[in-house]
Amino acid sequence: MLDAIRRNAQSWGVKVIFGIIILVFVFWGVGSFRSERGDVLAEINESPLFLEDFQRVYRQTLDNLRQENPNVSVDELERMDFRGQIFGQMVNTKLMEQEAARLGLNVSAQELRQAITGMQVFRNLEDRFDPAQYQAVLRAHNLTPSQFERDFRGDLVIQRLQEFIALPAAVSDQEVRDIFIFAQEETVLEYLSFPWTTELDGFDVDEEAVEARYQSQLNTFQVPARIRIAYLNISPAELADPTRVTQEEIAAYYTAMAHEYAQPEQVKARHILITPEDDTEEAQERAREAMLEVLVRIQAGESFADMAREYSQDTSAAQGGDLGWFGRGEMVAEFEDAAFSLEPGQVGEPVRSPFGWHLIQVEDRRESGVVPLEEVAATIRARLAEEHALERLPETLDLAMEQIIVGESLEKAAEKLNLELRTSEFFPMGQSPSGLDLSPEAVAVLFGLQDGAITQTPILMADGYLLAQRIDFEPQRVRPLEEVRDRVVAQLRLEKAKEAARTKAEQALGAITAEAAEIPEELRTSAPFGRQGFIPGLGFHPSLGSDAFGAPVGDWLPEVYEMQDSFIVARVQERIAPPEEQWFAEQDEWRASLLQSRQREFTQAFVAELQSKAEIRILRQDVLRPAPR
Repeated sequence: MLDAIRRNAQSWGVKVIFGIIILVFVFWGVGSFRSERGDVLAEINESPLFLEDFQRVYRQTLDNLRQENPNVSVDELERMDFRGQIFGQMVNTKLMEQEAARLGLNVSAQELRQAITGMQVFRNLEDRFDPAQYQAVLRAHNLTPSQFERDFRGDLVIQRLQEFIALPAAVSDQEVRDIFIFAQEETVLEYLSFPWTTELDGFDVDEEAVEARYQSQLNTFQVPARIRIAYLNISPAELADPTRVTQEEIAAYYTAMAHEYAQPEQVKARHILITPEDDTEEAQERAREAMLEVLVRIQAGESFADMAREYSQDTSAAQGGDLGWFGRGEMVAEFEDAAFSLEPGQVGEPVRSPFGWHLIQVEDRRESGVVPLEEVAATIRARLAEEHALERLPETLDLAMEQIIVGESLEKAAEKLNLELRTSEFFPMGQSPSGLDLSPEAVAVLFGLQDGAITQTPILMADGYLLAQRIDFEPQRVRPLEEVRDRVVAQLRLEKAKEAARTKAEQALGAITAEAAEIPEELRTSAPFGRQGFIPGLGFHPSLGSDAFGAPVGDWLPEVYEMQDSFIVARVQERIAPPEEQWFAEQDEWRASLLQSRQREFTQAFVAELQSKAEIRILRQDVLRPAPR
């Protein structure tokens, strides 16, 4: 459990949750959920949660997330239920605020002052609270001191409630030891592999079978009805005009948010990894000697990248061993120490880590400091432009609707308001057009239009509004057999090949589990692996991993397991307990992590109880439901 938390500390789900918590409990606060007016998204015990506040938090959280992970896609966000996470956190915050008020919890003016002056974001280079910096940071977030202090007081009250809830949480030494052993124990498998990929070309498929499979799966080959739209996307991103942002505004934001642009020491490096066959010293020495031979060739003038592609056993081999930029704390200690000891252009001596032997080439280096304004000015300009655009959005929407109501075309409305009229690709019912994030209800509205008709009311999106016109329609059809024949033939061949490989695996398992059966020579050995389900050389298979940890050493597992391209039969060769020195070095960290986990469980249970008793009415479900893709 704790190992999973540690391993996934950089995963999307955890980043999103941390981003939301930072957002809710630092700048937006529960007080920012108290809009004076606007559409109501939901009511929590008859207290409104406003749509405007949800959209503001959504945009800010999404901005924060994309700064950390620029390549995150809409599909990834929807698989995480991104909107649902934000809404859930806002509901939980309001419920806890209500409960804190019921219990009479409060924060004094002195406690509030101490908390604010202690926040690093408000402290100067001499590590002192700076009133000017305090004002500047708040201005950058469109907050006044009175707003922020009111909201932050509410946040502190909730933190006090959380501390009160978690008071009973405790962990024993034995619990900590048990969870450490459970999480760090490893297993080694011996296995026989029966790949089906080598069998594919050995199976013929007759025309009758192809026709029969096609007819039995006609639904699979249906192309649903599709439409195409022209649309205006009226959102802060679309309305933003970076040219209206002044250099003074950019400089003020940069000064106020200087902490965001702190840059740690980093190196840009390539590496070559050679992994020993096993953990014996002989295998380690063979891997080291192989690496020294590679080093000699590089020193003789051969390309490091070419050597990485040829010899490295890391996933970065295809990129010539390129690891990009990384800072301290991102790599294992042995690798980090070696990398940061090199100057640009240098290739180090082979270094050993838990993964094997590495050869490292440092290509470039960045010293710690603050990213210069000129490097981030464009990003700041874009962010401020969207903030300015948000203020103009209601007026722009009203003007666009006036044009539509009086009978103007969408094209004319776009021209008068200096907006870009876009055209979508064809898309089916239930699927949002590419580049838009529409709910199923919104897509249904578009399908309900006649060709040429324009939406008479704006369609709400998470970050703005849509005005659309249906411009084309394709009826439902079934792809002809000629169009999908190769797909059907490949499917039939794959099924036959997999069945043949499975049969061989089952026969082998039956034979080797018979009394006094001889073990085949082609038996392979896996690298040690943990309970996560990833087995080096075989891939991710949670049930195989679980069965391997549940079986006695030496026993054959009673099932045949389907892997990515083969079936395997396996037995447990060895169970490896974590070393005592690791326990002594890490026990305090494990105890703290387990205690935090226990405290979270108490808080989650408390919030779940509040939710079970709460009256929560969602009035705009269309805003929260992601569009299927």
